Amino acid sequence: MSTLLNTWENTPSLGGVIQYFAILAGVAFAGTVLLEGTRHCPNSLPARMAGFCWTYRNRGILSSSSANGDWIPKPKGQAFKGNSQELQTKGAASCKAWYSLYQRYGPAYEITVPYFRLHVINHPRYLEHIQKTKSKNYIRGAFTRNVFGKLHRSGIFVADGKEWQAQRKAATRAFSKQNFERHITKSLHHCLDILMRLLSNLAKTGTEFDFQELMGRFIFCIFLRMAFHEDELALDIMSDKPESLNSIPKYVEAFDKATHLFDRRRRDPIWKLTEKLSGEDKITDQAVSLFYEQMDALVKKRMDAIASGYKYNPEDGGVDLLDLFMQSTNDPYELSGMVFAFLIAGRDTTTYSTAWLMKEIFHDDNKHLDAVSKIRAEAKEVIADGGYLEYANTSKMHFTHAMWDETSRLNTVSPAGQMEAAEDDVLPAVPELNMPPRKIKKGDIVSYQNYVLSRMPEVWGDDAFEFKPERWFDEDGKTISFSPFKYHSWNAGPRSCLGRPLATYEGISIAAAIIQRFDVIMSDTTKTYEPLAALNMGVKDGVKMRVRKREDI
Repeated sequence: MSTLLNTWENTPSLGGVIQYFAILAGVAFAGTVLLEGTRHCPNSLPARMAGFCWTYRNRGILSSSSANGDWIPKPKGQAFKGNSQELQTKGAASCKAWYSLYQRYGPAYEITVPYFRLHVINHPRYLEHIQKTKSKNYIRGAFTRNVFGKLHRSGIFVADGKEWQAQRKAATRAFSKQNFERHITKSLHHCLDILMRLLSNLAKTGTEFDFQELMGRFIFCIFLRMAFHEDELALDIMSDKPESLNSIPKYVEAFDKATHLFDRRRRDPIWKLTEKLSGEDKITDQAVSLFYEQMDALVKKRMDAIASGYKYNPEDGGVDLLDLFMQSTNDPYELSGMVFAFLIAGRDTTTYSTAWLMKEIFHDDNKHLDAVSKIRAEAKEVIADGGYLEYANTSKMHFTHAMWDETSRLNTVSPAGQMEAAEDDVLPAVPELNMPPRKIKKGDIVSYQNYVLSRMPEVWGDDAFEFKPERWFDEDGKTISFSPFKYHSWNAGPRSCLGRPLATYEGISIAAAIIQRFDVIMSDTTKTYEPLAALNMGVKDGVKMRVRKREDI
C-alpha cells in the first residue's frame, strides 16, 4: 500500500500548466459575461474589464471578497490565482506547507484559491463554534460532494441534513456495546490468530517486511469480516503464508489508488479540467468502478441470500454492518456507499495510527520510556495467557492507551478538514490570539489543520512538539482526557468519529499481541520518519521491521 502511494506521489503533474489555462478560461468566461452586460453600452467595456482585473488583482478568480478588512492576516495572493502557489504541494509537503503558513501568519488567517475563500481556524474556540455551537450552519457542501461524490456515492461523509442524520443513526448501531462483544471482538481475534501465525512464519526466515503495508492488509481483512462475514476474500489479502504478501487483489489496489487520486482532486480547485486534459479522470473512474464492482457483488450476494430465506442471527457471530444498514435501506447503490464509508473511515486511519504507534514504541528517541517492558507488564496483567485483549479491558491498558493517544495527537492521521458555511456567520473572538470576531460569508470555506493544531504551543504548551505519553496522566498517575476541540484528532461535535473506540481497541490489541509474543527489530530506529499526507496521514516509505519469537515466554 505505502509503496503504491509513494509511486503515485512522484508522478509528474500537469496541474500548474493546466491551472494557467483554466484561469484564462475563467477570465474568458467573465469577459463573455461582461460583454453581455455592455451590449447596449459598449463604451463601458474597458472600464468593466479594468474593474474585473482590479477586483482579482491579488485573489483567486471568482472567490469572495474578505468581510474582515485588512486586520485579518493574509498571505499576499497573485492575480486570479490567489494563494494557489502556497498549496501546490504533494503528499507530505502539504502538512509542512500548512505549518509554514501558521509560522508566518499565526493560527487564524485567510487565503484564496480560484472560486473559494478559505478561513483558517486553528483554535479550539473556533472549532467548538463550527462543530457544536453552530454545527448546523457548517456543512459538507457542494464542494465536498462535487469532489468526493463519485467515490462515496451517497455515503455519510458527503451527506448533510436529514440524509446525514439517517446514516449517522444507522452507523451508531454498529458500535453498540453488544455488537462489540459479539461480532467485532470475535472478528478481531480471528484475524489476530492469522496475523500471529504469519509473523511466526516471517520470524523463521528473518524476513523484513513493511509493517504499515501489512496493517493495511490486516485492517482490510477485519473490514470484510465485520461488514460481510466474509473470510474467503480476506485470505486473498492476507493469510498465514508469507507468500500472501507478494500480491494484492485488484479491487484492494483500486481502493488505494482511488483514495490517493481523490485526495489530489481535493487540493485542486480546477480538478475537472486538470483531470480531463491529463487523462487522470479515466484512471480515477476505472479505480472506483473496479472497487465497487466487488462491493456491489457482496451486497448482491447478501440480497440473493435474503431472497432465498437467509435471516441474520444476532446470537450467531453477531450482526455485520450490511445487516445493520439493510434495516435502513434496500437500495444496493446506497448500501455499497454506506459500507464504503466505514472502510475509508476505518481502514487507513487504523492502519496508519498503528504504524505510527509502533514507530514511537521502538524509535531511539523514545528509549527513555521503556515502552516495551511497560506494555508487556500491562498485557500480562490484563490479557489472559495465550489470548487477546477483550474490548471491555481496553481502558485497563493505561500506559499503552496513553501511547496510543499521544501517537494520535502528534501523528494525527486526519491532518486537515474543512466545512462550508451555509449562511453568513460570525466566529467568536479569541482574546488570547488578540482576535476580534471574524465574519464568514455564505459559501466560504472554514479550514482547520489537525497537524498544525497538535503542534501549537498556544494549545498544547511549549512541549507541543514532544512525544510525551505522560501528558495523559495527572500528578497522581490517574488518566486524564482533553476536550475534543483541543485533542481534535477524532473530530468533535455531532460529526465526531464514531469509529474511535474501534480504532483504539484495534490499535492497542494489535500492539499488545505482537509485543507479548515477539521481539521487534525496527530496521531504522534513528531516522526522522516523515508524514505521507493523503486523505489520511501515513508514514512515508513505511515502517520496515523484522520480528523474532520471544524465548522468555
